[in-house]
Amino acid sequence: MILGIDIGGTTSKLGLVQDGKVIARARFATTGHADVHAFADALAREATQMIRAHHEASIQAIGIGAPNANQLTGIIEMAPNLPWKHDVPLARMMSDRMGVPATLGNDANAAALGEWRYGVGKGIDDLLVVTLGTGVGSGFIVNGKLVLGSAGNAGELGHTILIPGGRDCTCGRKGCLEAYVSIRGMIATYSEAGGAEQALDVKTIADRANTGDAAAKECFRRTTEWLAIGLANAVCATGPKAHRALRRYRAQR
Repeated sequence: MILGIDIGGTTSKLGLVQDGKVIARARFATTGHADVHAFADALAREATQMIRAHHEASIQAIGIGAPNANQLTGIIEMAPNLPWKHDVPLARMMSDRMGVPATLGNDANAAALGEWRYGVGKGIDDLLVVTLGTGVGSGFIVNGKLVLGSAGNAGELGHTILIPGGRDCTCGRKGCLEAYVSIRGMIATYSEAGGAEQALDVKTIADRANTGDAAAKECFRRTTEWLAIGLANAVCATGPKAHRALRRYRAQR
């Protein structure tokens, strides 16, 4: 049995996995803890309670997906969408608390591995997965291997430049794809397209588009075009046999 953890900007999710199947789930708030050590303590308590509830003696390992996580170091590196802006060695912290090996990786890379091993990419050794939500994440499987690069930060489709000198991105650069097709990117596009009222989330924009709001419809048109350009460029660079976009609106829940 393995413990899987997904660290999100708002909510963190846990799952017990046995023989490739999730047998139990739990979630709790990522925010509201005194510091990262208090968060890790709460994470370990939640995991222990879930394991005991299923009458299992132990887990064999922990797998963690998080934004800005480096699989080569086991460190979350200054993630702008998490409460802690410094480097966090979360793999070691959870291994110490739970007494088993822990591996930390980028959340989009983890999604790509999951799709490749158990999902729509099963049996396909060249696969691209893109996650859409607070940011834009991506994971590339090439020749049956996850692309990490020399420093563990390769495959960042969301931070390829879409429009030179364009919108500010959370990474510190301008014009990144993420600045246009993420949740906050769509909200900005809606405003630029002449939205009469401010939209606080993508669902509001979608609802307005369905009622004929011209600015909302234009927002979706532009976003779709920008995303298509980003995906087409990624396909040219990696040549996947399959690609999939996963929509996540966790920041709006």
